[in-house]
Amino acid sequence: MRAVVSSEALADGQSSSSPVPGAVRAARLLLRIESAVWLVLGTLLIVGGLIVLNGGGGVPGLVHSDEPGFALGIGRLTVGLGGLVAVLASWGIWTGWAMRRLTTGVFISAVLYCAVWIVVGLVWVSIATTPIPGMITLIVNAAILLGLAGWSSSRRAFRG
Repeated sequence: MRAVVSSEALADGQSSSSPVPGAVRAARLLLRIESAVWLVLGTLLIVGGLIVLNGGGGVPGLVHSDEPGFALGIGRLTVGLGGLVAVLASWGIWTGWAMRRLTTGVFISAVLYCAVWIVVGLVWVSIATTPIPGMITLIVNAAILLGLAGWSSSRRAFRG
């Protein structure tokens, strides 16, 4: 039984004398899942923007690049936003996997990542026609921050 505990602890990047608190494990899992979802959504934005830039999908009611107006601008904006979302998601994925070792740098990276998405969520809630995705973004990132810094055992794990 002792060998199993040691191998699990070493897989998390910690020694067997300093177990990873459950709140940090939950925050790490949420960070990884959220980042993976954002990566998929960012990729879909890029693909959608490229479809618009290449002439649209041929489906009535969609934006086509040969129509007068804002089609090229919308396509470029969509590709740019998708790229930004994908880059931020990659940062989150890297941070989530780097949390195998609980260092101060990883802690700061995770807090900054959550702060960026909290700002995005607040903007989303204030200007979007449906605030539900923004609220979900706010709640998930608040939960991650709570898991990382809400308990003294979590903060202590990153100091040690």
